[in-house]
Amino acid sequence: MAAPRKSATQVAAREKARVKAQELTARHEKLIDLAAEFFEQQEQAEQVRADAQTKAEAILAKAEEEAAAATAGAAGTVAAMVAAGEPKASVAARLGITGAELKKLLDQAPAAAGPAVAVGDVASENDEGTAAEAA
Repeated sequence: MAAPRKSATQVAAREKARVKAQELTARHEKLIDLAAEFFEQQEQAEQVRADAQTKAEAILAKAEEEAAAATAGAAGTVAAMVAAGEPKASVAARLGITGAELKKLLDQAPAAAGPAVAVGDVASENDEGTAAEAA
């Protein structure tokens, strides 16, 4: 049998190289598509985190507003207790807070705060406490 011609060998080699190049090109394109998908997913993850951060900040801001309102109410109640004639030390002891905390609450109390407890209720409670101590 005769040896294949040089040109036939070259044609076969070129065809083999062409097939190999097509395989590499197809693989490269697939990797590009996968990389694009990766970056899209990364961007989506960042967007989800940013949305969650925004929602968390809104929730915390609302909670802070509600806590400030509750603290203002507590300060008003403390001011009402003091306005009812109760000594500051007694109010602090009754509420289980320090004198510094009481002063801070009194400083925060609204100027026109109405008493949270009727003055008569506090007076009758004091009278009962005094009567119980006397007995």
